[in-house]
Amino acid sequence: MIVVDSEITLMDLEMSSSDALYRLIDSNRDYLGEWLSWVENTRSVMDTINYIFAMSEHDMYSSRYVMEIWYNNVLAGLIDVHNGDKINKKAEIGYWLAEQFQGKGIMTRSCRAIINYAFYDASLNRITIKCADGNIKSQAVPKRLNFTFEGIENEGQFLYDRYVNLYVFSMIKKNWSNK
Repeated sequence: MIVVDSEITLMDLEMSSSDALYRLIDSNRDYLGEWLSWVENTRSVMDTINYIFAMSEHDMYSSRYVMEIWYNNVLAGLIDVHNGDKINKKAEIGYWLAEQFQGKGIMTRSCRAIINYAFYDASLNRITIKCADGNIKSQAVPKRLNFTFEGIENEGQFLYDRYVNLYVFSMIKKNWSNK
């Protein structure tokens, strides 16, 4: 558990949240589905249970370290550290937030907390955030956190029937000043 502030807590992804997580995804299907292709394959609580089971290792190097974002004791979304490289001490962060929780600074504060965890508890040196071209809300998070824009990963994500470019942002530990 990471207590972000008086409003936000990051909790390890737990099976006990499967119903609430599925309901959150299902009620935000159109909103989340614009940028997240996995939404269309999440059609039942069992799909969510299978995802939680697959992520149960809580390991950013061999899988994903996924945390639930709780805002005022209500499940609001997920954040994860993935594609970890233990030798080079680097990983990526991914996230999503339900529409009704947008515009409150929840994701920026959650990212700040998980970046602190990654740099100071997991001893990473480099964090990358990739956002789809056109996903302005997602791109705003690394910009607010003073990440460096490194460039565009051409056709880096297959989204339904097409490839989209990914904007690549990074932060290295020695430049991190958002403790």
